[in-house]
Formats: sequence, structure tokens, C-alpha cells
Amino acid sequence: MNTAPLTLTAGPEVVAVVERLELGEPAPAAPGPTAPQPPHAVPYRAPEQVRVLPDVIEHVRGLRSVPGFRGAIVLAGRDHNRISVYSRFDAGTGSADRPVLDTVTARGVPARTLDTRAYELVWQDGEEPPALVSIAHTPLVHFGLFTVLDGRTDALLDKVAASAPASLVTPGLRTVNFHRSLDGERLVNVGTWSTFDHFATLLRQPGFTSAEKYWAGLATFENDYFDVVEVVEDPTAGSPARTPLTADAG
Repeated sequence: MNTAPLTLTAGPEVVAVVERLELGEPAPAAPGPTAPQPPHAVPYRAPEQVRVLPDVIEHVRGLRSVPGFRGAIVLAGRDHNRISVYSRFDAGTGSADRPVLDTVTARGVPARTLDTRAYELVWQDGEEPPALVSIAHTPLVHFGLFTVLDGRTDALLDKVAASAPASLVTPGLRTVNFHRSLDGERLVNVGTWSTFDHFATLLRQPGFTSAEKYWAGLATFENDYFDVVEVVEDPTAGSPARTPLTADAG
């Protein structure tokens, strides 16, 4: 298990690829839209996740040899039978074409791709600049998944800049990192957390209550919650940028 962090920095020189998989047989679709739910206190770990995670981790570690690779995190869904991989590549390298899905299905586990998309990290805020993801420091991640309506990405990002900082009063929430998909259809917030124990605090902040959602009219939204099960470092990073975190760092 790698204990070093992965650093998330904004800018067009790096592309983030998010591959989201659902394992097992497809679950029945919900009859209608559901309100965003807080994460479960006890993580759900399905047998399919346990079976394929070692292979997925090895697959992602193997990306170190791919030109342009800049690091990755492997995420196991806490509330659903899901696995996601967030990986970073130099823009323009074309190195993001090794799907995790092939590794999962090779183990004989039914799986389907919920979404695979390339993103640019365009806006971030939090307790630490830049954002760090590590099993010791931020063992939990949430995806805030926005499907943009009518091409209104810029308007949504304006709302993000005005409203998202209010979320940072939530104990345990370390950083928020908004990524715009290169096709303009999606926005994903990769939130890094030390604990989800105080998640309810977030749902009481302006723009996040059930009666007041800052993305209303601009996007549809869903949450997904994960345990960080592996961090693969940026192989181009020098050792000074990877100083181990102290125990009181959060």
C-alpha cells in the first residue's frame, strides 16, 4: 500500500480521466429522481469489489510505464457496488486508452461502464493548497457529479465560485476540486475528506440545503462516495514534493 500523496493542481497541461464502473448485475433503475443522500456510516463492500480490487490496483500501477502518466487513485464505492479510477496524464499524450473495465471483466465479474470522460481541473479551494490525496491524510473521496443543462458550464462555474467555499466549514472536508469535462457536458467535484462523520453540516450550508441548491436550473446532480484504496504517485515528481505528512496534519 502506497502512503505517499497525489497532488491535484489546476491547469490545462494535465488531463484527468475518470472511469466509473458498476460491478455485478445491473440494479433496477429508480422510479424517478432521488435527492442526494449522505454517505453511509459503514462502508458497503460487495464480494465483486473484493475480488477485483487487487487486479485493478495492479492495472493502475502498471500505468507508471505509460508516457505522460502523472498519477492516479483507485476508489471503492462505499454505498454501491462500484469502483472508480481517477488518473492524470499530460495533455495531448493520448495515454488514457487503457480501460479498467477490461481488467474487471477478465476476472469473470459482470461490470458496466457508468461513464469514462476526460476533464480539466479548473477551480479548487480548501484547507491546503494544493490538494493532496492519500490513504493516511484523506482516506475518503466524494464525487459531486453534475450533468450540465443547455451548455451552461460557465454559468455553473460562476455559481461554484460563489457557493462552494461555504462547504468548507464542514469538519473533515479538506478540499473541493472542480473538473470540467473536455466535451463540456459534465462537471465533477472531487472532494477530499478525512472523515464523513460531519457530512450533515454540509447539507445545512447556503446553496446545499434541500430547498436551495446552487446548481438548480443549470445541471442535474448526484453524489458518489468512496474509500481511497490505492494512490499511485506521479512518477515525474521529485522527492521534495513528496515529503511524508505528519500525524497531526489532519
